[in-house]
Amino acid sequence: MAGYGDDIDMTELTLGPPGKAVSSSSKGRRRKAEEDAIYVKVSMDGAPYLRKLDLTVYRGYEELIMSLSDMFRCYSLGGLEGYDECEFAVAYEDGDGDWMLVGDVPWKMFVSSCRRMRIMKGSEAKGLGSSD
Repeated sequence: MAGYGDDIDMTELTLGPPGKAVSSSSKGRRRKAEEDAIYVKVSMDGAPYLRKLDLTVYRGYEELIMSLSDMFRCYSLGGLEGYDECEFAVAYEDGDGDWMLVGDVPWKMFVSSCRRMRIMKGSEAKGLGSSD
């Protein structure tokens, strides 16, 4: 008697999330995506926890700022417009150990040089920007 799934070549399947089978080709794509991921830790002044995010899933600064606002539930997070009227600003540490404001360099340069990020009080960010 033919059973459910008899027409599937089981050598090409791997169990994924509960109840779902994943083909080996999609598993290979997922592994490649994990290898290309650029994870950075994000801290926020006053928050007792850190977050870790993959910069490669964002297409630009706007998406990143929106995601950080959702993660830390701070709606006055400074973006590309400036930090004067915002309670918090987003800074990052580059490969040389220098802290810069997010948005000061082109997106691809930021993704390749960012080592960690910090959401700081806007008043502390006044000395960081390239436009100061």
